[in-house]
Formats: sequence, C-alpha cells, structure tokens
Amino acid sequence: MAPRLASNASASKDAHPAPFPAWFTGDKPGHAVQFYKEDQLLIDTLAPFAAAALGRGDSAVIIATKPHREALVERLASLGSDLAAAIEEGRYIALDAAETMAKFMVDEWPNAARFDDVMGQILDQAEASAKGQPSRVVAFGEMVTLLWEQGKIEATIRLEELWNDLAKTRSFSLYCAYPLGTFNRSEHGEPFLKICAEHSRVVPGHSYVSLLSEDDRMRTIAQLEQKTHALEAEAALRRSEERFQLLVESVQDYAIFMLDTEGRVATWNAGAQRIKGYAASEIVGRHFSCFYLQEDIDSRKPELALEAAAKAGRFENEGWRVRKDGSRFWANVIMTALHDEAGRLCGFSKITRDITETMRADEAVKESNQRLGAEIAERIIAERKLHNSERSLRNLSAQLLRAQDEERRRFGRELHDSVGQCLAVLKMGLDSLKADAAPNREQTQRQLTECLDLAEQAIREVRTISYLLHPPMLEEMGLSTAIPWYLDGFAKRSGIHTTLETIPPDFGRLPRDIELATFRVLQESLTNVHRHSESPTAHVRMAIQDGIVSLEVRDDGIGIPADILEAGADAAGKLGVGLQGMNERMRQLGGTLELLSNGKGTTVRAAIPFRASERAAGPAS
Repeated sequence: MAPRLASNASASKDAHPAPFPAWFTGDKPGHAVQFYKEDQLLIDTLAPFAAAALGRGDSAVIIATKPHREALVERLASLGSDLAAAIEEGRYIALDAAETMAKFMVDEWPNAARFDDVMGQILDQAEASAKGQPSRVVAFGEMVTLLWEQGKIEATIRLEELWNDLAKTRSFSLYCAYPLGTFNRSEHGEPFLKICAEHSRVVPGHSYVSLLSEDDRMRTIAQLEQKTHALEAEAALRRSEERFQLLVESVQDYAIFMLDTEGRVATWNAGAQRIKGYAASEIVGRHFSCFYLQEDIDSRKPELALEAAAKAGRFENEGWRVRKDGSRFWANVIMTALHDEAGRLCGFSKITRDITETMRADEAVKESNQRLGAEIAERIIAERKLHNSERSLRNLSAQLLRAQDEERRRFGRELHDSVGQCLAVLKMGLDSLKADAAPNREQTQRQLTECLDLAEQAIREVRTISYLLHPPMLEEMGLSTAIPWYLDGFAKRSGIHTTLETIPPDFGRLPRDIELATFRVLQESLTNVHRHSESPTAHVRMAIQDGIVSLEVRDDGIGIPADILEAGADAAGKLGVGLQGMNERMRQLGGTLELLSNGKGTTVRAAIPFRASERAAGPAS
C-alpha cells in the first residue's frame, strides 16, 4: 500500500493543473491509464479529474487505497469541491480497493460474473445520482495496481479486460494508474505493452502533459531518446560488469574480494573460500582483521594496511594469515583503494595468494645454504619412505585379507565338494555293508554302526567348517539371509542364546566387499563371545541409515579389562589377531570399529559408509 501523503493544500491552491483531453473531463467515455513516478503526481492528476466531474453535476466513483482516498479528499477540498454535498447526493462514492476487489475474486482470479454484478451495481447507483443531462459517471480504479504489485500479471490484464467488457453495456469514463517504479524488470516489457493495449488513452507523466507546443514535445522526445541511449549504454556496461564478476567469482587460485571503507568484507569469490576456508555467508560483513594473527591485530597491522592503501592508492605485502580452521598460510596481498566518480573513497579491492609452498621452498634453499638443507631433505625423504611404507603395509594387509578370504572360499569349496563328497560316499558304502552283513554278526553290526556315526559326524563337521569358511548364503542371498542362518547355527553349536533385531525387509544387497567384511566382523565377535566373555547371551543389531551400514554385537559377559580399553588404538592388538583383522577390514573400506565395555558386558560396533548407487547395483561380481 502506498504511504500516507502529506497535506499540501496551500501549494495545491496555487497550482494550475494542466489541461486534459476531452474524454478526461467526462465529455466522452474512455479508458485511460497513467504511469506515475510519485504519489503526489497521481493526486495532482486525479483531483482535477474528479473535481471537474463533480462540478458539472456528474458522479465520481473512487476505488483506491486508504492513503490515496484521504489525500484526494484534502486535494478536492483545496480545489473548492463540496464533497459533503456530493456524498449526501450519492454522486461521490469512495470505496477501498482491496475490499471491493475481494468481492469478485475467486481463487486469486477475477470472476467475470461477479465483477459485472458488483461493479455494475456501483456504476448504476452512481449514474442514478448524477444531475447532468445526460447522466455521466467518471471512475478511478486502483484494483489493477494491487494485483500488479502482488505479482499477479495475468490477473491484472484480465481485470483490465473485464473493465472494457463492462464499458460495452454501461457508459462511464475510467482512469487507471500504475506506479512506474513497479515496472523495473526486463520481463515487464511485454505485459506493459499489453496493459497499454487495453486502454484507449495512455497518459504520460504530469510534466509531459503540460507541454503545449510542438517544439516542446520534440525537445522532450529528443531528451527521452538521449536518456534511452544512456540507459542502454549503462545496461551494456552492467552486463559487462556482471560477466567480469562471474569471472572473478569463478577464480580458484586467488582470493579476490572487496572491503568497505571500514574494512568489512563486502564480496567473496570461490578462490577466497578455497584459500581461507570461509563460505560467503560466514564472512561477508565481518572485519578482515580476522585473517590476521593475534600479534598482528594487537600491533594494528590491518588498520595500517587500510590507511596505506587509502593514502597511496595501493598496498602490497606478505605475511602469515589465518584460515577459518586456525591453520596458517603465507600470503601475498595486494590491496587497492576504490573511488567513485567524485573521488570519494568507497572501499578496497583485495587479492590474496597462498604462496606457502613458494615461501617454504625459498626457506629450504636458504637453510640448505646454511648447511641445514641436508637435514631437511633427509627428513622429507624419511617421511616419504615412511608414508610409502605405511601405504605398502596397507596394500599388503588388504591383499592378505583378500587372500585369506579367497583361501577360505577355496578351502570351503574343497571341503564341501571333495572331502564332503568322499565322506558321503563312504557313509553310503557303510550303509550298504551294514545292510549286507549277517544279522547274527552282532560285533560286525556294532562296528559298522560306530563307523556310520563317525562318518555322519565327520560330514556335519566338514559341512559346518565349509560353511564357516565360505558361507554360500552370503554370496547367494546377502546379509539379510546369511546373518539369521549363521546365528541359528552358532546358537546350536555354542549353546549361547542369540537375539537379532528385525532386519528391515527392504534391506537389499550391498557391495560384496562390504557384505563379506560385515559378516567376518560378526563371526569374529561371536567367536570372542564364545571363547572369552562367559556370557549366556549375545544380541545382534543390523541397520542402514544415512549411507552407513552398521553392525552391533553385544554380550552380557565379564567385559574387557579397563587397561586394554584405555590403550585406545592399541586395544585391538592386545585383544588378538582376530580383532586386528576386523579393524583392518574396516580401515580398508573407510569404516570404523568401536569397542565398549563397562565390566558387565562388551559391545562391538562396526560402521561402513557406502553410496546409494553401489547399493542399487547389488553385490560386486
């Protein structure tokens, strides 16, 4: 809504409103629109429009915002209009634009039938109250302005169309007005032309209406052409500046940003974020002294840099700067003072380069000249060797784990396919011998029975060892099937009661490496429960959340001694090779292994990250 207009009655009495076309005084119907820059200019145009109609005995319908209605009343009074009499006679009807518009809007769209009914009654009432012959009505409508300011462009144009449709059945002169400042974007060009097309007259600004001579109008047109050319040039310059700004923002190797006159950060590019660690939202508005060491701040180095740049126009130096995370880097800084067209200081541009590596290389050369370079070189070589050694050990560890898994798979298959088959054939042979042996050979029968029991036990053991070495359920069905199967067998073999928190039915398959590592952690954890914990129960939980697959194995046993847990990273080594293997499997996959114990039980937690695309793809072949 427009702001309340200040009263200016004395000035208005002395003002001489410019003459208007014949339709504007109500002499003949029309639909005009004016685009005004200031609210006072709108009132200066609207008041003579209404005053002329009331003075002739015609009726005036004003549908406007409250500030405009109040300002119009003051202006009409200064022009000598007897509003009290006109209101009493029903010839001056003032309505609120928002309230009137709400009567015919349906789902934020002007309804034609309701509009015709609401506005038709208002115009009929005004026409019936008019004294002139013939009866004439002038109207001012600001409802289209409200729709436009709400961003409802199509609804605005539709309402203009409904006014024109209403003019086909009733005679009235309609004056519309829009604030010119609301047409401030390039995409407003097309709807602006459509709005103009819906009107029989387009009234320019108040100053242009007063131009009477052809020479004045030609001068004004020439001036407008010059302004248009200047605006086009400014727009081209702005586009060039925007392209340059995009270039600056995309630079990664340099921190390029601007400071205001007080040294607060005003802009921030990608290079600044990469070098200094701050996102734009975190640093814009903060003083650039946050990049300095505390001793530099105490010695006023940031303020002195600003003063030097402002005085000389440019300031360059090198020194330590601080990143967001507290780490330091050696920076080359160039600061340039920026001035406006009047020569006033309006800020500073700042370019920062991280030359830490260059500085360190220079220092290494200097130290080498001072016979300390050899020590530094040896240290660098030693660190590289250590790094390479650690990397080699990691690779070897990964290869050993893969070899171990492959051997387990091979042994499991050999036991199942070779030894297991041989034992099965042996058992069938013993069954056949037992069937063929004489029933009265009691000793032979007994020996064959014992051999059969041993063969059957050997088959079970071989099958169990084979499945433990290489569980076929894991490869064929995945963790959601292999884990319940393994827990069932573990409970039968160990006598330890196991529980499993329900695995979601949409758990799905994971990459083969993750499934195998998770299963081996489960095996090793339950083996430790069986061998060391003295716990009668074991509880297993499996879940996937936020791209992390997690396994938790908890027992109610004697727990892990505090001195081993306090060893931190060395705890896995003190607990044995099995946990070392579990820990290494997690490292290889970027996961973590956590041991918790309170003396009344132990919890093993494993977590491995994975990508959704890997899960969708299923296990690796």
